[in-house]
Amino acid sequence: MPLRAYLTLLLLIVTLQPSFAMADTGSLLVRLIDQTTSRPVADATVQLDSRDKQRHLSRSNAAGNARVESLPSGLYTLTVSKLGYQSVKVPSVRFIDDKTTSLTLSLKATEAPIEEVLVIGNTLGANRLASVGASQLDREALRSAAGSGSDVLRALDGLPGLFSDGEFSSYTVRGNGPRDNLILVDGVPFERVVHFSDSFGELDDVEGGGRYSVFAPNVVGNAEFQPGGWNSAYGGKAGSLLKLDVAEGNPETPSYTARLDFAGLEVGYDGPSGLHDDTTLLLSARHLNFGRLFEAIGIEDIGEPSLTDVIVKTRTDLGGGDALKFLLIYAPEAYEREVKHALASDEDSPGRYEDLELVESEADNTLLTASWSRLVGSNAEMTNQVYYRHYGEDSLSGEAYPEGTGATEANTPIRFPIVTASRDETELGWRLDYADDNALGRLSSGLRLSQTDVDFARALDGDWIRYQYESTDFRPNPDQKYIVLTPSAVNSELSESTWQGALYADQEFAIGSIDFRAGFRVDHFNITDDSGVSPRFAATWPAADKLVLNLTAGRYLQAPRLEDIASDSRNQLGFETIDQLSFGVKYQLRPRLEVFIEPYYQVLNDLVVLSDGVNQTFANTGEGTSYGIDTAITRYFDHGWSASATYSYNNTQVQDTPTGEKYDADYSRPHAASFGGVWEISEHWKISGRFKWASGRPYGDAIIHENVLGDAMPLRYSKEIISNNTERFDSYSSLNIRLDYRQNFGRTQLIAFVDVINLLGADNPSSEEFNERTGENAIEDGESIPLIGLRFEW
Repeated sequence: MPLRAYLTLLLLIVTLQPSFAMADTGSLLVRLIDQTTSRPVADATVQLDSRDKQRHLSRSNAAGNARVESLPSGLYTLTVSKLGYQSVKVPSVRFIDDKTTSLTLSLKATEAPIEEVLVIGNTLGANRLASVGASQLDREALRSAAGSGSDVLRALDGLPGLFSDGEFSSYTVRGNGPRDNLILVDGVPFERVVHFSDSFGELDDVEGGGRYSVFAPNVVGNAEFQPGGWNSAYGGKAGSLLKLDVAEGNPETPSYTARLDFAGLEVGYDGPSGLHDDTTLLLSARHLNFGRLFEAIGIEDIGEPSLTDVIVKTRTDLGGGDALKFLLIYAPEAYEREVKHALASDEDSPGRYEDLELVESEADNTLLTASWSRLVGSNAEMTNQVYYRHYGEDSLSGEAYPEGTGATEANTPIRFPIVTASRDETELGWRLDYADDNALGRLSSGLRLSQTDVDFARALDGDWIRYQYESTDFRPNPDQKYIVLTPSAVNSELSESTWQGALYADQEFAIGSIDFRAGFRVDHFNITDDSGVSPRFAATWPAADKLVLNLTAGRYLQAPRLEDIASDSRNQLGFETIDQLSFGVKYQLRPRLEVFIEPYYQVLNDLVVLSDGVNQTFANTGEGTSYGIDTAITRYFDHGWSASATYSYNNTQVQDTPTGEKYDADYSRPHAASFGGVWEISEHWKISGRFKWASGRPYGDAIIHENVLGDAMPLRYSKEIISNNTERFDSYSSLNIRLDYRQNFGRTQLIAFVDVINLLGADNPSSEEFNERTGENAIEDGESIPLIGLRFEW
C-alpha cells in the first residue's frame, strides 16, 4: 500500500467521532497467588477505580480468583490488598464491551508494614533478592514502546545498564557484547531469538545482532531483565539475563487481532482453545517483507529480508494448581542482496559504491517446549520442562565489481559465491526445578541436561583478498598491504554430538530484617571436557522506611561458541570466567518517585580472543576488568503519565594475553543516558518518546595504504589496523517517538499508530565501513524510519 494511502487512512480513522449510545460493559477475572509458594491467596480485597471515580469491589475465593462484572468500558486502576501481604496496584487496566480481562498477580507475604507494590510498564527491583537494577516490562509497555518497531528487543530501550544503538535488534550491557546476553523463552534458553544475525559463513563478523527479533511485543506477556546478580538457576552466559514469557490465552473470552503496516501482516488469536474446557490458546502469525519498506524510505541498498513467525502456546489447568503448557515457535527467514542493491549503495555519490557484498541465505528456526508445573504438599512446587530446538542455515556470499557511474545489473561483473556455509543444530533438553520450605527458609534446586548435534561447514571458492586487516594477521610477505584468505585456512567442518549439564541449589534465609540467598551452580561442557563451579550470593536489607540496600556477588561461566570451536581444529576452548560484585541503593523520594544507584565491579578471566584472523584461530588467553555504575530516577505511572531518566558509566578494559597491552573492550561506552516517558492523554490517545545518548564505541588506529595491488591492477586501498581500540568514535544520539490512537466500536477496538525510529535522522558513527575503492571510512547516513500501521482487536 502506498505511503499516501496509509496516511489518508490514518487521518480518516483518527478524525472519526463515533456516536454509539450502547452501554459498553466488560468484566475482570483476577487470579491471586503467593509469590513464594505459588499457592492461591484467598480473602484478598480487589478494588477497581474508574477514571471518573466510580469504585467496584470484590474478594478472592479459596481458589484465589476474584471477579468484577458489568464494568463500563474504559481505563481503571486496580488495587489488591490483604493483611500480611504487600498491596499491589495496577494503574492502567482497560475494559471493553462484552470481554473479560484476565490478570494473574503475585502477592509477596511480609511481616512488616510495607507500602504497596506498583505494577507498571517498567518496574524496578521486582525481585527482592535481585539486583536493584532489575526491571520488568508488561505486555502493554512492550507493544507501545517508542522506537520498538513492533520488535520486543527494541522495546527494552531505556532499561538501566542496557544500551541499543538502533541499527540492529540487539543490545549491550555493562560493556558486554550482544552475544553475552542470556535469553530465556518460557524458561528455555533460545539464543536464536533474532532474525538475520551474522551467519557462520560471513567473515566480516560485526557481532551486531540481527535486524528483527522473532517476537512481536504483542505475544510477550512479560519481560524480566537483570543486568547482573541473578541466581544459580541461570548460567551459560555472563552479560545479562532476559526472561521472556509468552503471553497466555484468555480463559473466558476469545480475542482476535490483525495488524497491518508497511512491512506486512500479523494476525492472532487469544482465548479458550475450544478443544478442552480448561485449556487456553494463544496463536500469532506474521509475515514481513522489508524490501518494500526499505525501498519506500530510500535505503534499498540493505537488501530484501523477509521472515515468517508462527507462535502457538497452550495452557491446561489440571486441577490442584497443576498446569501443562506447550509452546511452538517456527521462525524461518530468507535474505537476498543482489547486484541492484549493491549498485544502490552509491546514493551519496554516484559511482562511489560503499557496500558491494552479495548474499543469498535461508534459515529455519524451531523451538518446541512442554512444561508441567505441579504443586507438591503445602509449600513445594516442581516444574519439569522438555524442549526441542533446531536451527538450520544455508548461506552464499560474494561480491559485485561495478565500475563508474554507468554500471548496470547487466554489465556488472560478480564473483558469487565466494563463501558457502551451512549449519545444522539440533538440541534436546530437560530442565527440572524444585523448591520447598525448610527450617532455614526456602531451598530451590534444579537440574539441566541437553544434547546437541551440530554440523557446520564452510568453504571458500579460491583465494580471496581482504583489504582491512590487523597488523598482526599472517602475511607471507610483511610488505604485502592486504591479506589473502585461502581455502586451506578458511575451509572448516565440524560434525559433533555433545552434551551439557548443570546442577544448582539456592538457599534463602533471613536474619532479622535482612534477606539472604546463598547458592552454587556446577556446569559441564562435554565438547571441551570443561567443568566449573559458580558460587552465588545476594542480600537485601530494608534499612529504613523508604531505603533498601542490596548486595550481589558471584561467579558466572560463559560457554564458548560452537562457531569458534568449528572455525579451526586447533581451537580447544573452555569456559570464560566472570566474577562480579554489585552494591545497590534504592530510595523512594516521594510517592511514585524512586531513585536507585548501583555500582559494580567485574573480574574477567579466560576470555576467548581471536589469535589470527586469517586462520580463524581462537584461544582462552584474554583477561580484564569491568567496573561502573548504573543509576535511574523513575516517576511511576500515575494520573496518566510516567517518566524515567537513566545514566550509566562503564570502564571495561581487556588484554589478549596476561602480559599483553590493555585496551578498551569493543562494547565499552564510558557514558550512556536516556530520557523517556509515556503520556496517556485520554482513553483514545497515548504518546511515548525516548531520547538516548552515548559515548562512541572504541576502534583501533589505522594506516590507509594506496594502490596496494600495483600499477597494472585496479586501484585499491587497504586499511591496516595498528592498535587495539585506542581511538573512539563520536557520540551517538537518537530520538524515538510513538503515537497511538485507540477507538472502540462496540467490542471491536481499532488502534492506529505511528512509530518513528530515529526521528531526527542522526548518524551512527560506530557504523563506519572501509571502502577499498576510495580509501575512505564511510559512515552510513542516519535514516528516520517511520512505521505506520493499524491493529484491530475484536
